[in-house]
Amino acid sequence: MRYTLILFLFPICVSSQNNLPYDVGEYSSFDLTFEGFNVGSAELEILSNKVISDINTFHIVGKGRTAPFFDWFFKVRDVYETFLDTSTVLPLKFIRDINEGGYKKTQAYNFHHNDSLVYVKDTMFYIPADSQDMLSALFFARTFNKDSLEINTSFFVPIFMDEENYLLEITYLGYDKVKTKFGVVNCLVFKPMMQEGRVFQDGEKMKIWISDDDNHILIKVETEIWAGTIKALISECKNIKYPISIIK
Repeated sequence: MRYTLILFLFPICVSSQNNLPYDVGEYSSFDLTFEGFNVGSAELEILSNKVISDINTFHIVGKGRTAPFFDWFFKVRDVYETFLDTSTVLPLKFIRDINEGGYKKTQAYNFHHNDSLVYVKDTMFYIPADSQDMLSALFFARTFNKDSLEINTSFFVPIFMDEENYLLEITYLGYDKVKTKFGVVNCLVFKPMMQEGRVFQDGEKMKIWISDDDNHILIKVETEIWAGTIKALISECKNIKYPISIIK
């Protein structure tokens, strides 16, 4: 379902991969609304450190689900997992297990970046350098250097999704303030440009808000689809690495 994917598809300019702005235990949750009605919730959590082939990774899980009332119309239970190399900030493994209105799909990707390959079951695909998956892209993006950003400048990040490679274009729009349950947060605003016909029909109508502090944590996502506006707004965050940019 489109709104479930909102939280996982919006990388931004990355220029630094040192001193990661997050650690094990970080947790954030989001309220999902459609035209003012509560339709679901989502969560992002860095569960643990896990060593894979002698590489230290963060095991990160993202979940999306519809609200009980909305289950009657279109029940969603989605889980996304990535194992992120803490040195290169590239995914080693990605798992997607979705159930959307009775449509079920499971995917498992194993990335071999040194060989520019990803393995999906018994098939291998060539990938560009520094390719990300649907969930790792967000955490890769959070390592960006704010000083490198210029308003109305675009950047590109390679994504491997649904057994295809594509580039995601992101434009930096400037500053904004977002009201949350725990205060008003200073944010940087970005506009992702999604491929026509994939996930969102018109990526130009999607915007994301990232906290303007050392966390670069996701605060808000808003997108327009043919039927109206979908919003995801942070409702809780715990164990973040730095103080969040709350306006007193």
